[in-house]
Amino acid sequence: MTERAPNDPAATLSLLEDSLLTSIADQCPVLLTEALPEEAMQAFRSVFPHVTVLPPARQTIEGVLEAAAHARVIVATVKYTLDRAFFRSLPVGVEVLALYSSGHGHVDLEAARERGLKIINTPNVLADSVADLAMALLLGAARRIVEGLELMRSGQWTGFSPTLLLGRELRGQVLGIYGMGQIGREISLRAQGFGMNVAYRNRSMLPRDLEAGARYISDEEKFLGCCDVLLLSAPHTPETHKFLNAKRIAQMKRGAVVVNVSRGELIDDDALVEALSCGHIAAVGLDVFANEPDIDRRYLAMANVFPLPHIGSATVEARTAMADALVEGIERILLGEQARNAL
Repeated sequence: MTERAPNDPAATLSLLEDSLLTSIADQCPVLLTEALPEEAMQAFRSVFPHVTVLPPARQTIEGVLEAAAHARVIVATVKYTLDRAFFRSLPVGVEVLALYSSGHGHVDLEAARERGLKIINTPNVLADSVADLAMALLLGAARRIVEGLELMRSGQWTGFSPTLLLGRELRGQVLGIYGMGQIGREISLRAQGFGMNVAYRNRSMLPRDLEAGARYISDEEKFLGCCDVLLLSAPHTPETHKFLNAKRIAQMKRGAVVVNVSRGELIDDDALVEALSCGHIAAVGLDVFANEPDIDRRYLAMANVFPLPHIGSATVEARTAMADALVEGIERILLGEQARNAL
């Protein structure tokens, strides 16, 4: 922070703002729908004296609504689907909905706005952690890591064999990224570091500097047909719902790999399971699933599926940055300003 002289008007204004914020925060009960990592919890508690964490036994929509009677701010995770019925039942004292996520497909934003809520989320702080995990999923699927682990843990490995668990190298392969937002762009940079060629599909072509070596393909069929690996990093919307269906899978190369770090709802599970069973899709790496945690159990019985439990942003750095972004956004709203992360 820049040091200012005691008679500096900017310093005086900053002190007044801090004093006002402290006073307002003291009158702003915050409800967390579940416990956050300790560093994230500290980010909230360092500003807001009255923070309530919903205990596990009450982590239901009904439990949130009941506890919300004593809150001005709700900090909600992706565990909860917040629909129109939820916002109709929300106590009148709630003013801010802070989403502890970058995505918001689980929230009826229109209903929330009709209720008069200020809504914020955590954009632009998850890209590195999710991109790192995307590469882990890609490598895990391409190099048949699940099968290797099972072989070792079962005690059935009998030693080196030239034909054992042959996978695919990444260098020279085409990675097709569906959804070239910040996460997609970070994945692209990492994949190019492995020697992959990157193509992408997006709502529109990016400026050259943001493409950073990736190639835009406007024709969907050509895009799918060029992919050795298809990586899904687009938000879940009505347009992207079950994007990867039987028709689009048929347009892909036989033996392609699929990775999903966005939302499970982008995949038609029946179509993908069938493609994995017949070998049209060689392997998948999945960090997200439809209907979490009640996922399609067929995936877990397949050796060519590398599944993880939605941990894309599960780093200390990302989860703390998420909390910091929400705290700053809430502070701006309480001061009557526009939050930078407003939806």
